[in-house]
Amino acid sequence: MQMNQHKFKKEERLKSRKLITGLFENGKIIHAYPFKILYNFSNYKEQTSPVQMGVSVSKRNFKTAVARNRIKRKIREAYRLNKHALYQNLGSYNQKLHLFVIYTTKIDEDYQAIEKGIHAMIRKIHQKEQKA
Repeated sequence: MQMNQHKFKKEERLKSRKLITGLFENGKIIHAYPFKILYNFSNYKEQTSPVQMGVSVSKRNFKTAVARNRIKRKIREAYRLNKHALYQNLGSYNQKLHLFVIYTTKIDEDYQAIEKGIHAMIRKIHQKEQKA
């Protein structure tokens, strides 16, 4: 496996307000504990990366920015190490994917639970992709 696959580059981050709004309005929802995931397949021409992902942790559940940022770092790290499985199937369908991961629990889960949720998310997206 190449070392480049284990990076989370700027092109892979979902930052466009227009795309995020479109996800919340038209995206499909799946749940994989401890996440709620909004996703949408598209043929957005300007997107260089096959997948763009954004992360959100509620300020209501975690009052301090330190706690929110720690959880977001764990989520991005788990995604970064496991995204190759998602990329393999998307390449065969020639589609782009927008993901928005929302952390839903009120406790700070350990890394193993977060990684398990990322695996479940990838598996569910593959199942939905094959049905479409």
